[in-house]
This record gives sequence, structure tokens and C-alpha cells, in this order.
Amino acid sequence: MKNFKVPLKATVVRGIAKCGRWLAYAALLAIVAGGVALSTAGFWLIPAQEPLRPADAIVVLAGGFERSMHATDLYQQGLAPKIWVSHPARERGASRLEQFGIILPSEEEIHRRILLFKKVAADDIEFFGTGSISTAEEARALLNKLSGSPRHLIIVTSPAHTRRAKIIFNDALRAQGSDLQVVATPYEDFDIYWWRDQGSARAVILELAKLVYYFCGGRYLSTMHPG
Repeated sequence: MKNFKVPLKATVVRGIAKCGRWLAYAALLAIVAGGVALSTAGFWLIPAQEPLRPADAIVVLAGGFERSMHATDLYQQGLAPKIWVSHPARERGASRLEQFGIILPSEEEIHRRILLFKKVAADDIEFFGTGSISTAEEARALLNKLSGSPRHLIIVTSPAHTRRAKIIFNDALRAQGSDLQVVATPYEDFDIYWWRDQGSARAVILELAKLVYYFCGGRYLSTMHPG
């Protein structure tokens, strides 16, 4: 019985050691793959841009005002007769300032003023949404604005946001039949070697986190926080 137990014990120990080595190799491979993916995120977040085609409208998503600056360029190139501007929720900080008599223009109002300054006709500016707090909610608002009519739209956003915006709007509007082109504004600084620039690093980390949240089924909606 002793002669049987000793070889069996040794076999089990060798098996555990072998499994441990394979687990270590797998962990090392995962770390290397993760590092490569993270270091190339600046490239991956910006999809290759196909030539823009004439559209029914140019859509300006909520966010940096560099977006409406580029939208005016596209409008003046004759790529679309209308510019649709997202109407996001008012920032909490701006609302708190109102208690002190400090009234800041709303985000959509600033976009409107930029468009008007750049000679976009007032009648060609429209708004969509009512207090959106996320890209997913903007996509739903845009779907409502389309009212079942398929359109070709050019969506303008920030460089790091381009990939996620394309995924979310395609998911929301694919069944409706609209054709979308998502373009990054060239007026916003973004370093594809993102670790060299604080702003780019912040944008990449935030976008990756939001992508994971979206793929896991997460959606931020204003109805979640009615107050």
C-alpha cells in the first residue's frame, strides 16, 4: 500500500506544479496582451475615416465646443443643409452657480452661438433631446427625432469618443435604416500616444471604462436620476 501511495502523491504534486506553470504563462500572456491593447488604444479608438458623403444633416453631440466648429466646416462645404445640436442636461456646477446670480449659457446655446458666428443660417440649426446625460440617451433622442424616416447623417464628436459613438448610434439606428458616418473634430487636441498628454490619457481611460460598461449592458439615462 505504501508503494502505491508514494507514486500517486508525487504524480499529484507534479500535476499541480504543471498546472501552476501553465497558469503563470497564461497570466503573463494576458498581461502582455493587455499592455499591447492599452498602448494602442489611441489608434483603435479612432476608426479609419471613409470619405464623407452628402447627408441630410450634421449631428453635433454634446461635449466639447470644437464639435460645432467642425460641423460648420462640413456645412460650409455643402455636405448637409441642416445642423442638429444635442440638448444635454445642464451641468450641476452651472445650476449651483445660479444660486449666486451667475447665469452661464447652456451648452447647446454656446454651440448655437458658434454656429451663428460661423455664418450658419439660424433656420438651419435644430435641436434634439431634452436633457440627455449620455451618448446612449443621445442616440435614443436622435431616433425619436427621425420618427421612423431613414436618413444619412454625419455625426461630429471628439477623437477619443469616435469609436464608442459609432457603436452606440449604429446599435440604436441600424434597425431604423439610417446611414451614419461618425467623424472626429480636428479642432480638439488628441495624442494617439496618449500617455504623453494628460488630456489624452484622461480621455482614453474614460472611454475604455465607458466601453466596458456599455458592452456589459450599462446605459446612463436621465430617468435614473430624475432629481
